Amino acid sequence: MIELEAMMNHYGSEYIDNNLDKRTQELVILATLTATQAYPQVKERTAKAVAEGVSAAEIQEAIFHAAPYCGYTKAINAMVAANEAFAEMNIELPKSQATVTDDNRYEKGLAVQRSIFGPQIGTITDDMSDDQKVITKYLSDICFGDFYTRTALDVKDREIITLSVLTANGGCESQLAAHTMGNLSVGNSKDKILAAILLCVPYNGFPRTLNAINAAKGAFPENK
Repeated sequence: MIELEAMMNHYGSEYIDNNLDKRTQELVILATLTATQAYPQVKERTAKAVAEGVSAAEIQEAIFHAAPYCGYTKAINAMVAANEAFAEMNIELPKSQATVTDDNRYEKGLAVQRSIFGPQIGTITDDMSDDQKVITKYLSDICFGDFYTRTALDVKDREIITLSVLTANGGCESQLAAHTMGNLSVGNSKDKILAAILLCVPYNGFPRTLNAINAAKGAFPENK
């Protein structure tokens, strides 16, 4: 085990460090570990993130933001691990970063969704099947309303975290392409996107990494 852990150090590179600051690296890794259910490593990484200057609220939000993309139970278990690290470091648990209510979460979520993907996104039409209406509404009021509207992280942070969780999930190439365009829309560069994917090779392995890179590059405007 010690040998394998030491081998993980091979994956650092100037390209990643030049295009992804240390704070964002820690957020991406925490979200990735959440998606891959690596809960002991979440605890270890929480301590490292704090040492790098990442706040408890930012750590919490990176884990929370993974929930709608990899599943709430994974995020809950990851947060238990992070809270253990906070307790050992005598760090007070962050307050809730929620900004919406049940009455406005759909409206606020749709607004954020459209600010990223354009005014046509999230439209529910009469000719949609009932199940399609449900999932379209879910995307607006859950993924975007419940999560993108939270404080502590901005929309650029949240888009790069979304991309990282989709990479960790595997089999999400269509969504990866969409969120590559979303990342570009909010101001994350092509190099930042690729650096975030490459950063997590040791957690995701090469097949998922290469699939994610191909999906991302295929969505770059010059390749469409």
